[in-house]
Amino acid sequence: METTIDSKFTENTEAIISQFGFKDLKSFIKNQALLMLMAKIDKFEAENKQYEAKYQVSFHDFKKQMEDMRGMENIVKEEDYLDWRFAVEARDRLNKQKLELENA
Repeated sequence: METTIDSKFTENTEAIISQFGFKDLKSFIKNQALLMLMAKIDKFEAENKQYEAKYQVSFHDFKKQMEDMRGMENIVKEEDYLDWRFAVEARDRLNKQKLELENA
């Protein structure tokens, strides 16, 4: 989907963002998107570290433990597993997006 920005907006904004050291609107948008991605990555990484501290293992090892527990019910661990998996997968997905944006 191609989105265009009118020239008056570009002209007015570039004059403002140049004060912050950006050469053009594109570099400003890229920088802001990277900052937003890094903030989300940090949030999910903090959650990952919280679970690593709680269980004293990596997510990979915890996943193996959960697989070994099949058939045994442990609601707390199952909920933590799902939340931890979401955090790790989201962090990894966002890291890929960050890399793509850095190379764009």
